[in-house]
Amino acid sequence: MNEFDNNQNGSTNSENNGYNINKAPASEQAPMYSTVYTPGTNGYSSASTASSAQSSAKKKGTGSKATVIAISVVAFLLLALVFSSIGFLIAGSRVFMQNEDPQIVDTNNPSNLGVLKDEGKTDESVKDSDSQSPSESANIIKTESPALNEAAGTVGKLMTKTQVAALVKDSVVEISTEQVVKGHSFMQYVQSGAGSGVIISDDGMVITNNHVINGASKITVRLTNGNEYVAELIGTDASSDIAIIKIKAEEKLTVATLGSSANLSLAEDVLVIGNPLGELGGTVTDGIVSALAREITIDGENMTLIQTNAAVNPGNSGGGMFNLYGELVGIVNAKSSGEDVEGLGFAIPIDTAYSIVLQLLDYGYVRGRVDHGLELIDINDLFTAASYRVSALGVYVYESKYTDDIKNGDRIASVNGIEVSTSAKVKEALYGCEVGDTVDITVVRGGKLINVKLTLHEYVPETDVSFGR
Repeated sequence: MNEFDNNQNGSTNSENNGYNINKAPASEQAPMYSTVYTPGTNGYSSASTASSAQSSAKKKGTGSKATVIAISVVAFLLLALVFSSIGFLIAGSRVFMQNEDPQIVDTNNPSNLGVLKDEGKTDESVKDSDSQSPSESANIIKTESPALNEAAGTVGKLMTKTQVAALVKDSVVEISTEQVVKGHSFMQYVQSGAGSGVIISDDGMVITNNHVINGASKITVRLTNGNEYVAELIGTDASSDIAIIKIKAEEKLTVATLGSSANLSLAEDVLVIGNPLGELGGTVTDGIVSALAREITIDGENMTLIQTNAAVNPGNSGGGMFNLYGELVGIVNAKSSGEDVEGLGFAIPIDTAYSIVLQLLDYGYVRGRVDHGLELIDINDLFTAASYRVSALGVYVYESKYTDDIKNGDRIASVNGIEVSTSAKVKEALYGCEVGDTVDITVVRGGKLINVKLTLHEYVPETDVSFGR
C-alpha cells in the first residue's frame, strides 16, 4: 500500500502523528515603533539675545555699568523665562493635538503599526523607511514570467541544467534541528532531525517546510560554504506545510529568484536540490513535471501539489524545485513510499508558497485558519493504551480550550457525523469549515455517547518561539 510521507530524515527524526498546535513569534509579528517629539526653537536663540544685551550695555556710561549689567541680566532671565514658557505651551499644544483624536490600533496587525511623522519629514520618506511591512523589507524577488530572471542576468535565456545548478546551488541550505521529546515515565530525550531550505531574501529569510522545524528547540542552518548559523523562527503554517526562518549571516548570501508555478508545463524539465538523508547537502537531481495539480492528503491536510519524477528522499523536504530559467518554482515536501513505488515526488507550487510567506512575514501566521482548540492524543496500540489507562484505541482529548463540555479523557467518535479514529481524521472532517462555524462532536465518556456543539475559532499563535537570540 502506498503511503505519502513528509520528507524528514527518517533515521533521525520520527513522525509525530498527534495533533500539534504550531507556535510562532507573536513579538516578531508586530514590531512596535516609538517616536520622541522634540519641539523646535521657533526662531529664537539665547545667543542672539545675549548679544543684544551686550550692545545696549556698551552705549551706557561707565558710572552706571553695574546697574546696566544688573538690568541686562534680569531682562535676559525674564526673556528666557517668557520664551521657554511659550515654547513649552506650543510643544504641549502640539502633543495634545496629536492625542486629541486617539486612534485604536490593532497591535496584532503590523500593517496598523506606524510611527508619528517627524516635523519636516515628507510622506514619501516615511513610506520608504518607517512604514514598510516585514514582507516589503525582506526584498523577495518574484517574477511572473519564466523568461524574466533579471536578478540572475539571464533575461529570456533558457539555460542548461549545469548552468542552472551552478547559478542556484548556493541558495539551497541544509537544516538540522533538535527537539526535546517527552518519553514514558517522565523521561525526556533530545531528538535530532534534518531537512533543507531555500534562501529567499538577502537579509537571511529561508523558506522550508513546517514539518522540518515543527517542535524544534533549536534550528541550525548550514550554507554550502560550510558556515553554520542558529536560525530564528519567523512564522509557520501547518496547513500549507510552509515555514520561514531567518539567519544573520556574515557573508553575502545567494538568493533564489521566485518564478511562477502557474507557467509550468506538463513534462517541463526541472531540477531538485536538497539534503537527502540529512547528510548529502547540495545534491542535485533532475526530472520533469509529471503532474501540475495533484490532489494529495498528507497528515490530514488536503494539498494541491506539483508531481515530479526527480529523485526525492527524506531530508529533501524544504529544498527547491527549479526550472531551466533558474527560478524557484516549488518547495519539495513529500514523496510516495512503498515497496513498488519509485519516481513519485511532490512539491508545493511557489505561487501557493509565496502567498503564505507574505502572511507569515507580516503576521507570523496565516489568517483565517480554523482552530478547534482541542489538544489530541492518538492511541493506536495496546502499549500506549495501557500507558494512558484506556481500554479502547482511538483519538482522545487531552485539553479543550473553547468549551468545558468536552473533557479530558473523552474519546472522539465523530465530527459532523464523520467517524474519526485519529487526529488526522479530525482535521479531514473539518476540511472546508470556516472561523465561526459550529460543528457537532460526538465523544465517548463513561461508555456513553455524548453530543457536543463546538464553535471554531481563528488559529492565532499563543507564544513566541525564537532561536539564536
